[in-house]
Order: sequence, then C-alpha cells, then structure tokens
Amino acid sequence: MKKRITGNNQFIKEMNKSIVLDLIRVTKGISRKLLADSTGLSPTASGAIVRSLLQEGYIREIGEGESSGGRKPIILELNPRSYFSFGFDIDMRFIYTVVLDITGEVIYRNKILNNTELSVNQALSILGGEFKKAVENLNIDKSRILGVGVSVPGMLDIKSKRIILAPNLGWSDAELLEPLQEKVGVTVYLDNESMCSASCENWLGLCREVEDFICINIESGIGSGMFMRGKMYRGFSGSAGEVGHIRVDENGIPCKCGNKGCLETIASIKGMVERALHKKIITESDSDKAFETLLKKAKSGDTESLGIFHDAAISLGKAVANLINTINPQKIVLGKRFSEYSELVIDTIRETALKYALPYPSERTEIIPSSFGEDSSALGAAIIPLRKLFGR
Repeated sequence: MKKRITGNNQFIKEMNKSIVLDLIRVTKGISRKLLADSTGLSPTASGAIVRSLLQEGYIREIGEGESSGGRKPIILELNPRSYFSFGFDIDMRFIYTVVLDITGEVIYRNKILNNTELSVNQALSILGGEFKKAVENLNIDKSRILGVGVSVPGMLDIKSKRIILAPNLGWSDAELLEPLQEKVGVTVYLDNESMCSASCENWLGLCREVEDFICINIESGIGSGMFMRGKMYRGFSGSAGEVGHIRVDENGIPCKCGNKGCLETIASIKGMVERALHKKIITESDSDKAFETLLKKAKSGDTESLGIFHDAAISLGKAVANLINTINPQKIVLGKRFSEYSELVIDTIRETALKYALPYPSERTEIIPSSFGEDSSALGAAIIPLRKLFGR
C-alpha cells in the first residue's frame, strides 16, 4: 500500500491527499482508522484530509461498518457522479468520445464516423463540439471536470506535447493540446493511442494487478503501450512501443518507414487488405469494406482468406516472441480491431510465440485478446485525468 510522503510544503499535502483518495478508490469502502493505519498518517492528519475530501464532494459516508469492539466505524467511499473525466480517441475512421465519473464508470459515449482525412483544425472543431454536446447532455458543471484526455495514433514529443507524426491522419509537427485547451476551458492531456489502451487495461481491464505487460493494438498500423514495474514505459525519447516496425520478413514488401518486411506490412488491417487485394481474394477499394469482406470469407472457411490471417498470425507470433525474449512481460494483450478476428488466429500466435521465444519466459507469458475492442484508447484517454487525481 502507498505510504505517506513526509515534508512541509503544499506539494506534499497534495500528494498525501492523493494517497488517501486512491486508497479509498482501491478498497471501495474503508474506515478513517484503517485509512490512517494503512497510509502511516497520523489520525489528525488523515482526519483533516478526509474532512477536506468530504467538503469538496470527492467522497461520501455510506454507513457503519463492522466493529471488533467499541463504536462501529463510518465507512467512506468515492462519491459517484461527483467529478468527471473526458476521453477522445482520434482515429482515421472515427472520433470517439467517452465520459467517466470519478469511480471509472462510463456514463456517456458517442462515436462520429469519419470517411475523409481530417485536418488538425477540423479535428479541433469536432472535438470542441463533442465536448460541448456531452457537457450539455450530462448537465455537468465545468468545475467538476477533472480534465480531457486525447488519444492520437502517432508519435508524440512528451515534453512539448506536440504531435511529431501521425501518418494515418496525415499530420506532422502538429499542435493540438493548447488549441483544444483554449476551446474547452479545462485541462487537456495528450497521449499515444497504444499507451492509452495499455492504461485502460491497467485501470479497468485484464492487467489491473499486473506490473509488466504490453498492449499491442492492431489497426491500420500496429503499435504498443508498455508497463514496466507498474509504470508506463516510454523509452529515452518517448517512442518505445513501435512494434509494427519489427522486421519479420527480410524479403518482404517495402514499409512506409523505409524498411522491408515490417510487421505492419503483413499483420495490420491495412497490410492484410493489401495482400488480399494483390492475390485477388477481394476486390473492394474501400479498406473497411474490404476487410469486412475478407473477414467474412475467412469465417466462412475460404482457404485463401484464412491464409491471409494465418500469415498475419505467424508474423505477429514471431514479433511477440521477440518481445518475450527482450522484455519478459507477464501478459501481452492484443487489442483494438484484433477482437474482430481473435478466434481465427490466437492459437497460432501462441504456438508461434512458444516456438520462437525462449522456453522459460514464453511458458510464463500469457497472450490474450483485449475485452475492450475499439473502446480501449478512448477509455484510456479518459483515465489520464483520473490518474492525475489519484497520484498514479
């Protein structure tokens, strides 16, 4: 359990407040005495923090708990619908909005389909409109909004918060955070979509008690978000997780990154569609419709279509084996559009990973599909302000 941080400044007070609030969140109901005992704070200091949280509406008293002797303790819990966190996922096919309350419950979601390439200004306009719509729909006071998280499929400069490159959106060296913050009037946070998905799994999903895991997103491209020792891992320059550019075929087709045989060229949605078109298995030019046709044919047993998914699974399994050998995660979660076809390929991926990875770590790494599908990045974006609140 997190312990208090000692010191004599406002920062330390806020940190201890976050520790108390997070403990109330994790326990889903705790007494004042147990709060003080668990955090190491004195009853006086802990009591002052609890009074402040009650006055601000973050928590509430929900009645008496069991007593081992003496007065029954009053139990504290997070106050649902008291504070709210917004999340946006900007995808080349849609803009997805979710709103969570302080407990992490989804209380609003809306998806706008997009058939054309959006400029940054067009995206800002849509985001501003979606924010306003959600606020009005939920009748939320802005003072109760913890912040807005935005998920972007690309490489970010973590220090400057600029978008270095989002090739699937056609953006480079783009500024989104500050203009959106001015538009919505609350604090805005920006992160990579794969890292948002990993955050979602860590907060709400299959990796809540897991310190070392990788979340691999399969979309038009392939990226990953990593947690190591319970913390998000970004690497030296913030670009860790570009697993889509692991080379799996030295004689493969050229990738947009300039190399040949990258994982993305075989196992991404776009890569599978392009291979199927080249082999004349499908004929549609629209990528979404083409993938739907390919998937439908594969599920009906078409041998050539199944071959496309099999090749993708073999390549993904090899990349997963590399990750197991180099990073040794407890879990690898395959997400986003992978959920649409996981039953066709998951066994092949696991078998391939076991074949190419070292036996000891591979036998102890669990490879699983995400339960969130395309919701994970929007949810993860909405979780960013919650992480800030709870000191996570």
